[in-house]
Amino acid sequence: MSERKAINKYYPPDYDPSKVVKKKKNSNQTIKIRMMAPYSMRCTRCNEYIAERRSFNARKEVTGERYLNIKIVRFYITCPGCNNTITFKTNPAEAGYTPEEGAVRNFEKKRKQETDLLKRLEKEEEEDKKYQLLRKKRKNNPFWKEQDETGGDVMEKFEKRLIEQQRQQELTDELEAIQQQVDKEKNEDALTKLLEEEKEKEDEDKSAPVKPTPTPSSTQPPPLKIPSKIIVRKKTPLNLDYSSDSD
Repeated sequence: MSERKAINKYYPPDYDPSKVVKKKKNSNQTIKIRMMAPYSMRCTRCNEYIAERRSFNARKEVTGERYLNIKIVRFYITCPGCNNTITFKTNPAEAGYTPEEGAVRNFEKKRKQETDLLKRLEKEEEEDKKYQLLRKKRKNNPFWKEQDETGGDVMEKFEKRLIEQQRQQELTDELEAIQQQVDKEKNEDALTKLLEEEKEKEDEDKSAPVKPTPTPSSTQPPPLKIPSKIIVRKKTPLNLDYSSDSD
């Protein structure tokens, strides 16, 4: 008994494959496929609910639309309740699908805003720059390692710190020199003021009249008067009675 499905095919001896006419493929041709519903939807004609991941015999069509050189594909399915045609197409910008006709989505997920997309792109660009910089440093020095949390080179930071300390030292030296100069000027001003005051006092002393000095006679105390006769008086003794009243 022969096999039901023949594996080998018969080619006659005069067969020339170059003479076979090849059919041109139509890019907009619809293809029959088997697919599942990408999201839960509701039919607009009979209000039939179609769950997510339900299998359908669908038709696939490549549209002329593109997003970042990515083809956008349209799918056709039929409602199991009323045979209404439901169409939806791919959305590469949001990595999902957008409904077109015949049904509406039961749940609209939150779409990413343009600001979030820009932030993500900026972050990826910064990470790429950082990676390229680290790759360049490791190429120059195979033993170089990133030891800092901020992502900088330790030696570069140490050099910058040394330069900053030298600059700070130079500034302090300049400030000390300026302070010394100011103190010196203040001391000179004080000395000049003292000299001027002394000169003014000397000029006042010279211009003032001379007072007469007191003579020594006027300063001596007057002489004491001694009497010619000296009288001596004796004191009378006191008679004290120590006898008691009882006696």
